This record gives sequence, structure tokens and C-alpha cells, in this order.
Amino acid sequence: MHPIYEYIVTILVISLVLSFSFYTVNVTTKSQLLLAKEEQLNTIANNLFNKIFFSPGYPVDWGSNIYINESNLLGFGLAAIAREPYSLDIDKILRLYETTGNTTNPLYIPPSTVGRVLGIYSDGYWKYGFSIKIVTALNITITPGDPSASPPSKFYIRVSDYEGRPATNAYVRGVLFAVYAIGGQVNVNFDIIKVSAYNITDITGSTILNFDVSSIPTQRAAYLVIVTARYYGLQSQAMYTKGNVLSLVIVGNYVIVNMSDVEDVIPSARHLRVAAVEFTSDLQVILNPLINLTNSEAGRIINKGRFNYRVYELSNPISDDVIFVGLLVVTRGQYYMVFAERPRTPLSLVYSTHGFMYAGVKSVVLNGLFRVGENTYYVELTVWRMSE
Repeated sequence: MHPIYEYIVTILVISLVLSFSFYTVNVTTKSQLLLAKEEQLNTIANNLFNKIFFSPGYPVDWGSNIYINESNLLGFGLAAIAREPYSLDIDKILRLYETTGNTTNPLYIPPSTVGRVLGIYSDGYWKYGFSIKIVTALNITITPGDPSASPPSKFYIRVSDYEGRPATNAYVRGVLFAVYAIGGQVNVNFDIIKVSAYNITDITGSTILNFDVSSIPTQRAAYLVIVTARYYGLQSQAMYTKGNVLSLVIVGNYVIVNMSDVEDVIPSARHLRVAAVEFTSDLQVILNPLINLTNSEAGRIINKGRFNYRVYELSNPISDDVIFVGLLVVTRGQYYMVFAERPRTPLSLVYSTHGFMYAGVKSVVLNGLFRVGENTYYVELTVWRMSE
């Protein structure tokens, strides 16, 4: 071969080798950087998951301490104090709700505060976005057989898991409580009768609870049904009561009562029995007297006029295993129980940054099952970079 051709071929071969080498190095470097970034995101997501769900935050009582707000919260965590691992604090979860019905939550902690104390947000810039999802592990639907009865003796129950699948062969226990006041408005006491019923769900997750209501008075009494479902280690509870004649909200140690969000639109006055009836997750009943801040008969009356909003203080702090707080209300000669749920039942909370994921952004999703008191909740944390 002519020397010139040999030289040209040699140059071409060397160019091809160098080009391939540069390409290989570049691809390898990019792949290694991508893997490093993905591993870094996994590490950050795991660290955030541990901080949020396995640490109590600081101060450790920031959920129930009404003096802790977005300006002096130093650490964010939802774990309950002095309980076994995988236990969450209901008061901390409740502070993630911006509103309850039509009532703004004055103890709400915004995501920007959480991002700041977690070290992923500063000076108006998010390094990473996050979304916290907490849902009831078992969804329970309660339907009375005869809604006009007082109380109904038959209830239809349906149970599904957090993914919507029927909970077949779930153990279902229902307790029907009848609550009525004894004595006057001031020196009020309560008498409570309860009856139980049990059953197992079928292949569709459905069952029927039949109560013996022969011992329950039909006059001057309010009733409620609390249903507990257990399914392969999961437990959830739900409540049914007749009539939503008042809106009831718990904020710290205060009870806020108003006439918004009610089914009964007839503008009749509601007369309150000023003691809260608290139900724990193991179905114990606690009477907690209310301090009437109005200090007059008018403080026990709620109506559509100028008495449409009342605030009461609980004599004793609510224990963390209380799931329902109720008031006995009388209107037009009928007795009702109105409730604030701790948390809302079924719980479906999504708490996230104002940013959002866009197509192609790498994200990490971590999940697990946790308890609040005796009940089980599915939690999910999604973490993503705000910019690639």
C-alpha cells in the first residue's frame, strides 16, 4: 500500500478509537453521576422519612402545646412520645389540617415551616419537594337499616382496605351507646347504656350487625354506634350518629361550636349540656366538664342569630387515645350527639409543598403502616428534586 494511504488509514483508525474512547468515558461519567444523584435522593428520602415518622420533633409536645407555632417550631416529627415505635401523635397530625369544615385551624403548621426545620427549604427556595399522605388502613361504611328508628337495631357494615379492596373475613364489633342527661343544665350528669354486636364480613367485605335495643330508652336520649374492624393485624374505627345539628371543632383544649355545615336548616335554638363525652379507642367513656366562658344561660344556647358561635374550655386535657369528643344537644324536643373526630374518619390527609412534580423528575416513594392509639394508618412520603 502506498505510504500516503497507510498514513490516512492510520489517522482514521486513531480518530475512531479516540472518538469511541471519548464517547465511552462521557456515557460512563453521565451514568455514574445519574446513579450518584439517584442514590443521593434515596438517602435524603430515607432520612426525611425517619425524621418525620420516627422522631417527635422539638419541642416534643409541639402538637398539643398551643404556644408552639411556625415561628418557634424547631424540629418536625409526628412520632408519639413514650410509646412503642411506629406510633404517631394525633395532635401533631391535626396541626397539618389547614381547615376543619368552615373553621380555619389557628394551630396550622404550613409546609414552608416544615421544609425549613427539615433543611430542604430556605430563603423562598425549595431544594426538594415532598408530599405526606396519611390514610385510614381500613375504610368502614355504616348504614342504618331503618334511619327513622330511634335507635335502629340493624346496621349494614362494609369494610375495605386502604387500596379499596374488600376486607374478607374481617372481624367487626359494634357498640351502640345511648346517652341521656340527668339533672339540670348546671349540675348535669349522664347515664350511658351500651349494647354490643359482632359479626364477620363476607367475600365482599360486608356484614350486618343486629343490636338488642330493648334496654335503650326511645325518649330523651341520643345514640351513636362505634364500629371496630380488625383485619390481618390492621384495626380501624368509625362512628355513626343521627343528625348533624351542630358543627363541633376541637382546637387545643377548647371546643368551638357553631351552626355551619349542618344538615338541619330549620333555625331552631340548640341547647347544650355543658359536659363533653369522650370515647377512647378501647371504647371507654370519659366525662369532661366544659367551662362555660359566657357564664350565663345564653352560653348554652346556639342559634342562627347572634348566638351562632360558642367557645368552651375543657376542664381536663384530652388524652391521646380519645378518638371521638361529643356533646349532647337538644333541639325541638329531640336529643342528638354531635362529635369532633380525632382524626377525621376515615382519615385521608395529603400535606405537601406548593411545588409539584413535572414529567421526567425523579422521585422516591416510601411507605409504611403506623398506629395512632389502637388504630392503624397507611403513610406515604414522596420526595423529589425541585430541579434536575
